[in-house]
Amino acid sequence: MLDDGRTILANYTTSNSLRRNRSKLIWLFTAFAILYGMAFGIFASYFLLQLMIPLVVLVLLIIWVLPEMDYAPVDLLDKLVLTFIVALLCWPDYLALAFPGLPWITMIRLVIVPLLLTLLICVSISGAFRAQMKEVFNETPLVWKGLVTFAVIAFISIAFSRDIANSINKFTVAILYWVTIFFASAYVFQRRTRAQILVYMLWAIAVYVCLIAAWEWRLQAVPWAGRIPSFLAIQDPSVQQILSAKSRAALGIYRVQSKFTTPLGLAEFMALSTPFVLHIILTSKQWIFRIAAAATIPLIFNTIIMTDSRLGVVGFFMSFLLYFLAWGVWRWRNDRDSIFGPAIVIGYPVVLGLFIAATFFVGRLRAMVWGGGAQQYSTQAREQQVAAGMPMIMKHPWGHGIGQGALTLNHRNQAGELTIDTYYLAVGLEYGVIGFIVYYGMFLAAIIYGGLAYMKARSTDTMVLAPLCIALTNFFVIKAIFSQQENHPAVFLMLGAVTALVLKVRKEQEELGMVPQPLRNAAR
Repeated sequence: MLDDGRTILANYTTSNSLRRNRSKLIWLFTAFAILYGMAFGIFASYFLLQLMIPLVVLVLLIIWVLPEMDYAPVDLLDKLVLTFIVALLCWPDYLALAFPGLPWITMIRLVIVPLLLTLLICVSISGAFRAQMKEVFNETPLVWKGLVTFAVIAFISIAFSRDIANSINKFTVAILYWVTIFFASAYVFQRRTRAQILVYMLWAIAVYVCLIAAWEWRLQAVPWAGRIPSFLAIQDPSVQQILSAKSRAALGIYRVQSKFTTPLGLAEFMALSTPFVLHIILTSKQWIFRIAAAATIPLIFNTIIMTDSRLGVVGFFMSFLLYFLAWGVWRWRNDRDSIFGPAIVIGYPVVLGLFIAATFFVGRLRAMVWGGGAQQYSTQAREQQVAAGMPMIMKHPWGHGIGQGALTLNHRNQAGELTIDTYYLAVGLEYGVIGFIVYYGMFLAAIIYGGLAYMKARSTDTMVLAPLCIALTNFFVIKAIFSQQENHPAVFLMLGAVTALVLKVRKEQEELGMVPQPLRNAAR
């Protein structure tokens, strides 16, 4: 019995286990710190990333235990997302700092790490931030659930990989550049004017990239080739391959790539940016911007021609066909007095039929869209890859591991390099049948959510759903013939922007009194 009258059962004390073993824990922690420091000093040059894991875990624990606060650094998150767009699309990713034992320190890596930490801090300390994110994802459940499910499938696929280390690296890249930017964008593009800023940023970047391509065409080489400062020059065969001149073997013509790693990557970005330029032409309230954007269209098309890429041409024309249809339907639905909407929608089947016919009977157009003799080898290569890859998917329907598509297919180009040309096949080989369905299903879901919401859009921000959904549609189609992932971060940013703007449309409807009260309560 204690002095104050409390009774303690036999064999029990008032000191808890942590206090009783405090000295032992201190000695254990000290021994770990000494051994960790010795290992860091000896093996840092060889296993730096592995040795960084305890520090990463410590940072995550610190973020997790941060106290709840009224303020979250959302303004910093906003700035980092916009900075990420510039770093991704304006700076060549292969111009980077390279230190022994470390991955390349690229511009986007310098941005994405603080962006991830800021996002985690916002989630950890702000209940309002979490509530806002929950509200966003309640509007588009199939998109965020699809992305999370895909991330889980990608993680599980590592167990089936023949190169575990490479697959872990690819999974880390996917989490950083795809998943992180999606969640950050889903918050940032709810904010006023951010969607409009995205439109004008992509337009400006498209012009910037086209001007570099024109300069490159005149030089017949990447402008900075041979002029890279020593601290940014990476002595790696892959970088030398990127900097080497690109040409189609059958024609021998030079193919521009601008700041991208391949001409096809540049062509894909041109196709993704075209809907945003069209959006400015049709919706800007200032004629100077409309005229300037219209002048950009020939520049974009000429750049696509200089890449000698069919995927760019297909995406370019799809942007026109889809945007004018979407714009016509919107005008018909929201402006009953205008004849433009009904005229476009009613006449659209005729225009579409004439265009498709032209791609077969107009020689120059047929070559650009369907290809000619010069493109025959790449067409045959894709057919061979599909014929060889489909049985592999059926035989191993759970996938062969993230990043292992090309190695599993084992198809080599004329230069003897491993290659896989269609991302449909790559996804099936890496993530299996379920992974394929989930991956492309979330993009289809986003396009449908965004398209339906666009029909109800009223503000300049929510009208951006049109170019976003068209860009995602272009991406969906282009991946049938192009497997490179260089533009994936931009696409996942657009995916997040769609989810944000779908919620914004619903809020606009509520403000206008166009959503019945029961539906408002259900949405909440």
